Amino acid sequence: MIGWCEKCWSIALDGWCSMHGETKAIPAINALDVRPLPEFEKQFVNDHIQGLKLGDGIFIIYGDRQLRKIVIALDKPLVEIKLQGDNFNFTPLAKGYVKGMNPDSLFDANSQRLERLTKVSKAFAQQELESNKNALISFSGGKDSVVLVHLLKDYGLRKVFIDTTIEFPETYRFISYLKNEGWDIDTAKAKENFFRLFRLMGYPERRNRWCCKTQKFEPFERYIKEHFKGEPVLVFGGERRWESVYRIDEPFKRQHRYITNQCSVHPMLDWFAMDVWIYTWKNKLPVNELYNYYERAGCWLCPFGLTYRAFLMKHAHPRLYEFLQKVGAMSKSQFNVHLCTEGKPMNHLVFSDKHLGVAVSKLLPSVCDLFEVHEDGKVVCVSTNIPKTKLKALIRQAKASLAFSEQVTHHSEPPELIKQYAVS
Repeated sequence: MIGWCEKCWSIALDGWCSMHGETKAIPAINALDVRPLPEFEKQFVNDHIQGLKLGDGIFIIYGDRQLRKIVIALDKPLVEIKLQGDNFNFTPLAKGYVKGMNPDSLFDANSQRLERLTKVSKAFAQQELESNKNALISFSGGKDSVVLVHLLKDYGLRKVFIDTTIEFPETYRFISYLKNEGWDIDTAKAKENFFRLFRLMGYPERRNRWCCKTQKFEPFERYIKEHFKGEPVLVFGGERRWESVYRIDEPFKRQHRYITNQCSVHPMLDWFAMDVWIYTWKNKLPVNELYNYYERAGCWLCPFGLTYRAFLMKHAHPRLYEFLQKVGAMSKSQFNVHLCTEGKPMNHLVFSDKHLGVAVSKLLPSVCDLFEVHEDGKVVCVSTNIPKTKLKALIRQAKASLAFSEQVTHHSEPPELIKQYAVS
């Protein structure tokens, strides 16, 4: 349980302050992987609440999965953020001016924990490198991979950045900055054009992340083959088990699912996000400016965590948000299904946007011979034998086609709004 040290004015991630010992429990915080509130987000929250101002210093923010809300806190919850319809509602839970934490005090309160994590991570990495000298660091440009590079700096491992071609512009600028500062970073770039595939496959979903294979695994596998000729390779990554429920049971070391000669090693598996940030501040490590806006650095189209990220993108990266909106990435309901009222073995697909219905009808011949279009495309009737999963795939493809029909003049180029991108 996370504790609060009044003397340090800081959270203690182990519930025990390295400087003053016993702490006050914070039972209201039911998350372990809390993170610092980005400055942009702090200002945005301050603009949307009354009677409370989040002042200078560091505040923590976390997602409460059980109650489906986002909470900003210190020794107690200060602001609650909940999704209501298509918007988020901000509710202050305190009054007045509240001062945040100081990075030095955060380190003082958690120094013993951080020292222990650092020693364990380095020792585990050293054990692996004693058995295999073929090794590299998968470098994303995010906070975790920057810390990992610092932890393993004595081994001279090559760093490889996988250019998916759909990273945030800040990440590309950060990689260029590091190279200019003398960081030796190789790039494995995806050959497949994401936006061409997008028109065929539709928007990636949690259970259909086709983009991971084409934009991440394929270029990295190609890089490994070119440099290691099929020999076993240790790939050190900054994955942490608390990042996602999907990583809770992640082992320290495992064979990669798709790249046969890659063995993934995760020395930072048991680090919290705040551990990473405290280490970063203490060692004055470079930080991707993207963290001024969001909690993670990654592909801006990623479906994971998209709802709240897209809400912030509307204000921080409006041009990219415009694209997400265009392709219906945030749409909750794509269509309604009703059984045919005339007794035919058909389903009625009812669309709120008739243009989407027309686009779907143009794709239907690829999966069936018999279908009907009514009300100028608002209703499309198809056989009940067509699985709903296949219909959803067609709708994703139709949405992509609609978005690009107005934006793209050449099939392999991204929309103009992407090429003209600028942070507002």
